[in-house]
Amino acid sequence: MGKDQYLKKLHMQERAIEEVKLAIKPFYQNRDINKDEYKEILRKAVQKVCHSKSGEINPVKVGNLVKAYVDKFKHARKHKKDEDLGQEADDMKISDSP
Repeated sequence: MGKDQYLKKLHMQERAIEEVKLAIKPFYQNRDINKDEYKEILRKAVQKVCHSKSGEINPVKVGNLVKAYVDKFKHARKHKKDEDLGQEADDMKISDSP
């Protein structure tokens, strides 16, 4: 891989990062996602945008991708809470027995 190709790849990655940050910012400000989720979504989305076949960064597509990741993380967090609550209820049943 030549220097020009490397620089082109780096430039594409930087543009992808900026675009994803722009799309993810409202979700973070509304507290739909926390800091760790923000970082993980940023990492995953940038990687996906950079490895796309088209080689272009479409802001609409990036926005949809980020929204899908946010929904996925919120859904996962909700189900994790349900599991934790279920676990606590099971623990209580065990501790109540004589």
